[in-house]
Amino acid sequence: MERSKDNSNLTWPCVVFIDLDSTILRGPFESAVFPVVLAELAEKSRLDVKEARRRVFQEYLDRQEAPGIPATLAVDWDDILDTVAARLGVRLEAKAVEIANSHAGPPYSAVLDDAVQVLQSLANPRRAIVVATRGLRKYQLPVLDALGLTPLFTDILTPDANHALKQDVAFYGHWPRSTRLQISVGDHYEDDVAAPSRFGFKTVWKLNAPDGDLSQADPFDRSIRFNYSSHQTTRPDAIILSLHELPQVVGELERQDKSKSLRPVGRG
Repeated sequence: MERSKDNSNLTWPCVVFIDLDSTILRGPFESAVFPVVLAELAEKSRLDVKEARRRVFQEYLDRQEAPGIPATLAVDWDDILDTVAARLGVRLEAKAVEIANSHAGPPYSAVLDDAVQVLQSLANPRRAIVVATRGLRKYQLPVLDALGLTPLFTDILTPDANHALKQDVAFYGHWPRSTRLQISVGDHYEDDVAAPSRFGFKTVWKLNAPDGDLSQADPFDRSIRFNYSSHQTTRPDAIILSLHELPQVVGELERQDKSKSLRPVGRG
């Protein structure tokens, strides 16, 4: 990826891309949306709820692998639910977006891991803090507003912002070109570690289910000691077990980047 060589006039030398669901918040889909829409789908189609859920999530996964599917449709739960219902010969009355918006605040949604305090501690005039979520704006913005998180971000990136999913560099818009250091933070390995690494970003993987003795290691050592699966061939730069570790990790990545940029270039 092409990077700016003259960084003297950058408004934001560093941008931190932060995932939402299961990273800094719990949204209303599992607590409010899916119980309602899947119950209606199961009742009308005479499937059990487990099978209805399986079909809906299979459609969700298939869309993200299928070429030619617009990014907005790939993750649009209402369109996914309506498509599955139509295949089963039924029509849903419940709308995911309406349920999500009317249940955007507590107790159906919640801030995780003191995220507000962590985001406030990350605030820096030379550091942009940007949402990077695979959820559409119509589902995510009401939750951010209801939880009081919106003012803490410089920008909000969703698949409908730049018409791309997170595994496409186009998702990130102008940010990779207008910053020197990009840091991706999230709990999803493919979206938040593997893909951003290919784009030249630094990556911080948040583990929600840590194993072994990782709690005794620092975030950078964890990236070496973690027991990766066979398909996880890209290591994150750091692994955090709590958001409280993030400010220190971001600061260290910035120091490493600054040291590298100041290093004199030898003559060949």
